[in-house]
Amino acid sequence: MCYNTRVTKIAKAISKNNFELCITKERMIEVMTNAKSNLEIERKFLIEKIDLETLRSSVEGPIKKCRIEQIYLVAKEGERRIRKQTINEKTSYFYTEKVTITELKRSEKERRLAKEEYEAYKKEADDTRNTITKTRYVFEFKGQTLEIDFYDWASDKAILEIEIPNEKVQVELPDFIKVIKEVTYDKAYKNHSLAKTQSLDN
Repeated sequence: MCYNTRVTKIAKAISKNNFELCITKERMIEVMTNAKSNLEIERKFLIEKIDLETLRSSVEGPIKKCRIEQIYLVAKEGERRIRKQTINEKTSYFYTEKVTITELKRSEKERRLAKEEYEAYKKEADDTRNTITKTRYVFEFKGQTLEIDFYDWASDKAILEIEIPNEKVQVELPDFIKVIKEVTYDKAYKNHSLAKTQSLDN
C-alpha cells in the first residue's frame, strides 16, 4: 500500500539487526519517526484491466495515482525489498521486510530511506528477479480502500488489493470492476513471484 494511506504502528523496540542502533536522543527520534511495524492483512483479486476514463467516471471521490518501482533484495528468509514511489511529482523511498504468517496475513517492517540509501541498496538486488514497475490507483469504496495495480508488462489484466483490519471482514467490490478470480492464496500472484514471471496469465 502507498505509505500515506496505511494505518501504521511505531515499532516498540528497534534492534541492531533490523534498524540502525540509536546512540543519541536526536537519532532515536529520527528513526522512530521513519520506521513502522505492522501486521498486513489483505485480499487480492485478478481483474480485467479497466479503462482509466471508466474508473474516473465510476468512482465517487478522489483517485490517488502512485508510480512505483520495486526491487527485491537477496534475503536469507522472508522478503527484503526497496521501493521508490512518486505521488504528485513527489518521490519517496522505502526499505521493507516481510515475513509470511499465513497466505492472508504477513508481518511487515518498513522505514523511509534517503535517495542515496536507496541507490546503495540496489547493490543487494536479487538478480533472479526483475524490477517491478507499476502504476497504482487508490480510491475509497463503501468505507474500504481499494488499490488497483497496472503493471507495465500486463496489457489486459490488473491486480486489485484491499487491506482489511482482520480476517473475518467481508469485502464488497464495485460492479464496474470485472473480477476474474480471487488470488489471495495463490503465491504466483504475489509481487515476489511476479518479479520472476512478469505474467498475470497463471
